[in-house]
Amino acid sequence: MAVILFHLAGLNSSAQGEQFSVKLKMQAEGGNLENALITITKNGKPDRVIDPSKGKYNIDLDLGAEYTLVFTKMGYVSKTIIIDTHVPNGRENAEFGKFSATVELAKQPEDKVITYTQPVGRIKYSTQLGDFDYDKDYTATAEAMIRKAESNPIPKPKTPPPPPPVSNPVPVEIKQPEYKPEPPKVKPVVTTPEVPVKTVVRNKEEKTTQEDRRKITVIIVNIDGVDYVYRREHYSWGGLYFYKNGKNITESTFERETE
Repeated sequence: MAVILFHLAGLNSSAQGEQFSVKLKMQAEGGNLENALITITKNGKPDRVIDPSKGKYNIDLDLGAEYTLVFTKMGYVSKTIIIDTHVPNGRENAEFGKFSATVELAKQPEDKVITYTQPVGRIKYSTQLGDFDYDKDYTATAEAMIRKAESNPIPKPKTPPPPPPVSNPVPVEIKQPEYKPEPPKVKPVVTTPEVPVKTVVRNKEEKTTQEDRRKITVIIVNIDGVDYVYRREHYSWGGLYFYKNGKNITESTFERETE
């Protein structure tokens, strides 16, 4: 099974200086791309979110950075690829070959969950080729990781049955303790100098998509002009997963930072 399909051919005459262009295509095994997303971060910070249902998508990436692309769809195994756009000195204004990448997502099993612990592919500049190419050594490691994840899926927890109803319950009288008011406490008056409060500009954008067995909520929080992408995946069997800029976080961190 191919992890990801890469193709490199010819010179990209339309590429701008100090940029690398990639044509992305996403596929879902046995299904369409409704409610699918491609989330891109640049050097760990939010960059853009793409709707892949419109077909192939050309993206221009700045040189000298590392991009993380996360491909997700409800009910399918998510995949991540890395694009490293660092090039040697003197190659910043070069024309690079036309590069295309096709990523196909497989369906999650009915009673188990498959999670990939690392990106499934990596694209970077090849000194030997003098152009961008996929990292063959990394691909071998990724394929081993995928085989291990698919051969050891995590069983979905079963929902316990509701407890049987109690017949003829015996009423229990609960006595409330007698209320005794406490004497008022006198607080000392403390005068503190006024400190100017810095105004923080904070905006929030939320998007929710629903599928048969999973609901995905993407929240983009903008603080003083900086975007932070939060993602919550809620499975019908009760599983909850939380991400910030493509990395796992706890539920309490998600709720605190997106409230």
